[in-house]
Amino acid sequence: MTQVGTDQTLKPQAIPKGGDHSSGGDQLISVLDVIHIVRQHWLIGGFCSVVVAVSVGSLLLMMPPQYRAESSLVIELDTENIIDVQEVVSSGVRNHNLLVSYMNTHIERLQSRSMAETVIAALEPEMADRFLEGYVGPLEQFDASRELPDAAGLLVNKAIEVTWETESQAIQIIITHNDPGVAQVVANQYVDQYIQYKAKLRSKATGEAVSFLGQEVEELRIKLATREMALQEYRKEKNLVTAKRGESIISQKLTQWSEAVTAARVRLSGVESRLEQIRLAGDELSALMNIPFVGGRDDVKEIYAQLQELRREAQVLSETYLSRHPKMVGNQASQAAVSAALSQAIEQARQEVSVEHDTIAGELKDMEARLNETKAEALQMELDLIDYRMLERKVERLRLTYEALSARYSETTIAERMNLNAIRALDFAVLPTSPVWPDNKKIAVVSVSLAGMCFVTVPLALVFLDFRVRTFADIETYVGKQLIGHLLDYSGKNDKALVKAVLENDEDLQEPFRAIYSSLRLKLKFGREAVSLVLTSSMPSEGKSFVASNIAATFAMHKYKVLLVDCDLRRPALHRNFGMDNEAGIIRWVLESEAMTTEKIIHSPELGISAISPYLDLLTAGGVTSCPTEVLGDPRFSDLVSALQETYDVIIFDTPPVGLFPDATVVADHAMATLFVTRQNKVTRQKLRYSVSVMDRSDARVVGVVFNGLKDVNSVVGHGRQGGSYYGYGYEKDAKHYKEYYHQKK
Repeated sequence: MTQVGTDQTLKPQAIPKGGDHSSGGDQLISVLDVIHIVRQHWLIGGFCSVVVAVSVGSLLLMMPPQYRAESSLVIELDTENIIDVQEVVSSGVRNHNLLVSYMNTHIERLQSRSMAETVIAALEPEMADRFLEGYVGPLEQFDASRELPDAAGLLVNKAIEVTWETESQAIQIIITHNDPGVAQVVANQYVDQYIQYKAKLRSKATGEAVSFLGQEVEELRIKLATREMALQEYRKEKNLVTAKRGESIISQKLTQWSEAVTAARVRLSGVESRLEQIRLAGDELSALMNIPFVGGRDDVKEIYAQLQELRREAQVLSETYLSRHPKMVGNQASQAAVSAALSQAIEQARQEVSVEHDTIAGELKDMEARLNETKAEALQMELDLIDYRMLERKVERLRLTYEALSARYSETTIAERMNLNAIRALDFAVLPTSPVWPDNKKIAVVSVSLAGMCFVTVPLALVFLDFRVRTFADIETYVGKQLIGHLLDYSGKNDKALVKAVLENDEDLQEPFRAIYSSLRLKLKFGREAVSLVLTSSMPSEGKSFVASNIAATFAMHKYKVLLVDCDLRRPALHRNFGMDNEAGIIRWVLESEAMTTEKIIHSPELGISAISPYLDLLTAGGVTSCPTEVLGDPRFSDLVSALQETYDVIIFDTPPVGLFPDATVVADHAMATLFVTRQNKVTRQKLRYSVSVMDRSDARVVGVVFNGLKDVNSVVGHGRQGGSYYGYGYEKDAKHYKEYYHQKK
């Protein structure tokens, strides 16, 4: 028996998360995709485009004629203007951003409702009525129970258009109306009323500014006088009349006291050093004599010399006389007297150093006190000067503000007495002679553009709003499974002939099934166990039995011993396709047979396995049941499958659609993998993905998908894949050349 096993490729592929993708993934649609889609649905796209073009064109041509009158204003930025308090804009506007803001302000005022109300109020009653009649018809025929529409609102929303060209100082006012006389009058009224409005606004603003500035100037004058008097009082109180001189004197005193303290500290340090030397020497005469400021004193040196002379004399006498000799005794008495005098002289030196230390320490303490007093005096003066300078700066700022505001007040007073309106009429509107609408050229362009858009967008909408499985990308990217192969739609062929297509050497179908066989060979390795495949689909009529029969026949053509099992116990069909009865089979064997060996199971009359070809056998359903899962879940069915796996190389289970019934998941307990069949435009992508996920949760995960019933291979390649698609298996893309090539070989 041929050995068959599974490969790692049987692991389920990740299903992409997120919403529905009509193109099946992240592939971008190309121009060639659009052309192909439009070519497929050109008829409905052309019909819709013609309907839209004719309808829109007719509606636009039937619109009443509209006349346009144009007047213009110029905003003079370089006039002899002194000041414009209301607009706060310099007479020499040069910055582009400021100019844009300035002009946009005028445009907004012209388009405001208040300006429209002013213009409507300025129109003569007859002209105002004619303006309204352009929107509601003759006023005589207007229903008196209804309120007339707002004329100002109509003017703002429908009639007026204000434009301004960049870098220009002219503003165009365009009025559109079906009455040319009304359009002319309203456009000219806008110019007149806006000039008057700006003049009144300027006069009012300037008068308010004069009053406001006069009051502010007087308040500032009083405040400035008060602040200056307070500054003088502070100067006298703190004695800051000669502040700079006093600051200099204190600085000199600080320097002198600092230098004196430093010198005293140096002297004190020297005296302390001498005291330390005396302390360390103690009562040792030789050490004391080595200290310069002790042993170096004249009186000490003189007494010490006498002592040394007496000691030498004692040494000389000791060589001649005994210690009690009068001369020796006299010498000893002299040495004692001289030593006492020397000790007294050394003590006097010590006392002098100690007195000097106390004197310097007292002087240093006094100097430090004087220095601290001087520092405190300097700090207080510095604080007083800081306060004084702050007060002085406040007074100076107040003075500058007062001077600037006084100058502004003078300018505003002059401006109040002058006519400085910076807005002038540039052009007045003339009576329009020809309508601007309907414009045949524009209507033609709009109609043709809409027709072109409909011609393209309608086919695209039909494609992208269709959620059924249509393309290869829908399967691989959205469903997350590899495409094992695809089969064209052969609806013209007989169903029974399609089931036996491979057995009867149908050239149209042999090669596609060979390709599916090759893909399965790449997915499944040959081992010691039989290959067992579950074939299922999402919905009925997707070609599941057709694919199962021909795949089984293809394996048989490659010398594998194959068993085709009809596990659709609800509605079996394989026995009819091969012209056999359904008396024996799975149901009868499970319900009626007894325990037996594998050999007896295979040849059991209740099982009724029939030979279709030398290497292909068929196991029918053996009847019909409404409880198929009980039969397929029976332990005897498990024994049956085990016996079949010992006999056959390949077992193919044809099961009901898993999208409707759970039978396939029960059979999956005895299979190695699942091969899924789906038909183009039969089920939605969501339904297919759900059905595949159901099988992926079973023991026989989905190894791939066979795409069946394709009308046109090019239509299912998927967006963005035209040039480099590996689908289509070239022979089907150009079947004519394929057949010619192999006919020549034959």
